Amino acid sequence: MNICHRYINLPFIIEPLSYFNEVGNQIRHDYIYDVSLYSEFQSWLETFGLDLFMAEVFYTPPGGKIPIHTDHSTFSNHVKINVTWGPEEGVTQWWKSDIIRKESTYNNGGKLIGETNNIQHNWANEEDSQLLYEANTNRPSLVNVGILHGTNNPTSEGRWTLSFIPQKNNEYISWDNAIELFKDYLEN
Repeated sequence: MNICHRYINLPFIIEPLSYFNEVGNQIRHDYIYDVSLYSEFQSWLETFGLDLFMAEVFYTPPGGKIPIHTDHSTFSNHVKINVTWGPEEGVTQWWKSDIIRKESTYNNGGKLIGETNNIQHNWANEEDSQLLYEANTNRPSLVNVGILHGTNNPTSEGRWTLSFIPQKNNEYISWDNAIELFKDYLEN
């Protein structure tokens, strides 16, 4: 079984944000600290003893990629729940690499849009990496963001993702714990 991605059948609908029909030519990353818009999500997580820490928006432009990275400075196997609106050909990809660098910028030197701190992440170049798994996340998805991952959008359409971060006692949820907690909602 993969430790990268599983579809999750949420008992509610997550709607795209109003600007998700815009098409730009740059990667975008924004934080959503006020999760009150997602009270149904929060209530559902509470049934597992979890909280909704925050959400994020990611945009992969036409013909673009979000470079290979981990979400924090360590490898951790922690999860997020993502929903994407975009072309079927657009995917999230998970990678393995022996050549890792720590930076707070994308590998093209551009700042993360919306990045308000100087957190360093693990980064890898595609030519130094091996593709482990890929999936279209246009359906709600449990994703492992503590291992190397990125996005690929080979189309002429934009690809928008809402990413939700569940926590318990201010700690991220590991892949194994999430698989156990959400087992009744996961597809095989």
